[in-house]
Amino acid sequence: MTEEIKITRNEPSPFYRWVVLFFISLAMFGNYYVYDSIAPIADLLKSQLGFSDEQIGSLYSVYSIAAIIVLLIGGYVIDKFGTKISTFVFAVLCTIAAILTMVSPQIEIMMAGRVLLGLGAEPLIVAITTALAKWFKGKELGFAFGINLMIARLGSVAADNSPSWASDYFTDWQSPLFLAVIISLTCIIGAVVYWVMESKAEKKYSLGSAGHTDKLAIRQIYKLN
Repeated sequence: MTEEIKITRNEPSPFYRWVVLFFISLAMFGNYYVYDSIAPIADLLKSQLGFSDEQIGSLYSVYSIAAIIVLLIGGYVIDKFGTKISTFVFAVLCTIAAILTMVSPQIEIMMAGRVLLGLGAEPLIVAITTALAKWFKGKELGFAFGINLMIARLGSVAADNSPSWASDYFTDWQSPLFLAVIISLTCIIGAVVYWVMESKAEKKYSLGSAGHTDKLAIRQIYKLN
C-alpha cells in the first residue's frame, strides 16, 4: 500500500509579504493620482480651452457613472481570472485612460478617457483588496488595508499639491496631464511586480485563499421589503 506524503509548505516571510503590499499599493497610488489630476488644472481648462464649470464637473460625473456600471462585472472578472491577471488588465486600462484624457482638448475625448478610467480604476481597487486577503490574515489584515489605503491616498495628495512640486508643468493644460500619464505607469509597474512575486510565491509557499463569493441571485432583490 502506497501512502500519500503530504507536503506542508511554509508561509512567505513577513518581509516578502510587506514588499508585495508596497508594490500592489503602488498601483493604487497611480490610480488615485490620475483621478485627482483634473482639479489642479481646472483654471487652465477654463482659461485655455474655455471649459465651463459644468464641463469640468462632468469629467468626474462620467467617471462615477462608469464605475457604478462596471463594478459588478469587474467583480465577476476578478473571480473568474484571478487577481494577478485582473490587477494587470485594470492597471493597463488606467494608463490608457490617462493617455486618452491627455491627447486632445476636445471635451468629448477627455470624457471618454474619464469613462475608461472609471472602468479600470474601481475594479482595480477591488482586485487589490481581494489580493491582500490572500497575503494577510488576522490582526495583520486591517493594518495591511490601512497601509494600502494610505499609499493610495498619497496619490491624491500628490495630485492636489502638484502645482507646487511640479510647477514647471503648469504652463498649459496638457503638461500636467502628461505628468499624470507618467505617474500612471506606477499602476502597471506595481501590477507586474505583484504578478511576478505572487507567481514565485505560489511555487514555494502556501498562500491564503481570497475566499469564495456567493452566487449572484438577482431574484432575491425582489424579496426585500
